[in-house]
Amino acid sequence: MIAIGVDIGGTNLRIGCVDKSSNLSNYVQVPQQTVLTGDSPANLARYIMDYIQKYGVSDKVAGICVGFPAPIDKSRSVVLNAPNINGFNGVNVISLLKKYFDVPVFIEKDTNLLLTNDIIRYGLPGDDTIIACYIGTGFGNAILIEGKLLIGYNGSAGELGHVPAWDCDHECSCGSIGCVEHLVAGKYLTRIRNEYYPDTDISMLFVEHGNDELLIEYIKHLAIPIVTEVNIIDPSTVILGGGVLSMPMFPREKLIESIKHYVRTSLAEEKLKFIFSESDQESGVIGAGIYTFKQLEIANSIY
Repeated sequence: MIAIGVDIGGTNLRIGCVDKSSNLSNYVQVPQQTVLTGDSPANLARYIMDYIQKYGVSDKVAGICVGFPAPIDKSRSVVLNAPNINGFNGVNVISLLKKYFDVPVFIEKDTNLLLTNDIIRYGLPGDDTIIACYIGTGFGNAILIEGKLLIGYNGSAGELGHVPAWDCDHECSCGSIGCVEHLVAGKYLTRIRNEYYPDTDISMLFVEHGNDELLIEYIKHLAIPIVTEVNIIDPSTVILGGGVLSMPMFPREKLIESIKHYVRTSLAEEKLKFIFSESDQESGVIGAGIYTFKQLEIANSIY
C-alpha cells in the first residue's frame, strides 16, 4: 500500500507515492500556479485524481495527505490563512477532497510534515520533545511535545515567525504588523543584499560577506526567537533547516554558539542536541506520506 503525499509551496507543488518504509516513487514537481488557478481547491482535487490515474496506483492508495504553507484549524479540515496560494483561505479542504476520493484524506501544516520526516530520517525517538525551525523566505516552525505535534487551541500553534518584534513596522502577508520573520528570515537577507551588496548574488552572500558585522549581527538576531522557544518548550533536540541555512558557507557553528549564549541555563546548554536538517525538495512529500500512515494507525487503534 502507498500514501499520496502532496506538498504545496509558495512556488512549486510536489506530489509522490510513499510506502510504509518511507520510500518515495513517482515524484513530480510542477509550478504551483499551473494547478492552483481559478477554482484552486477543485483543481487540486482533479490534479491528484489525474496523477493517481496516470501512475496506475488507484488500487494501492491507502490515504492522501496535503501539506499547506499555512495554519490549519484544530479539526485539521480548514485552511485558515494561506497568503501565498490562491483560493484556500477558509476552505474546508477535507470536505472537498472527500467528494473526489473514497480513501481517508488529511491536511496538515507543511512544517509539521517536514518535522515528521526529519524524526524518521534522523532516527529520533517518536515520543520525544523537539522543536524545528525551517528558515527560508519565511520562518517555519513545528513543535513535538512528548511525541505529539503541538496543534494549539485554534490549530495554529508553531507560528514563531509571526511573533511581533520591537521597532518593526513591516506589514506581513499574514495580516499582522512587525512579524519577526521580517528581521531573521530570507526576506530580510534579500533586503540586506539589495541595500548593501547589490553586486553579490544572494546565494553567495555568506561566501563573500560572512565576516561582515552586518551578517554576524543577523546570526545573533536569528538565534533569539529560536532560544525563546527553547526556553519555553525545553526540548531535547532542536532541528534547524531551510533554504537559508543551506546557503553556501552559512555559519552554522556561529548560530549554535549564539543559541547557547542565550539559552537560560548551562544544564539546558549541555544537554541540548542540534541537528541541521538537509531537507530536499522531496522532504515534505515523504513527510505527508509518513503522516498519513501514522493517522491511519491511530484510527485503526481506536476502531
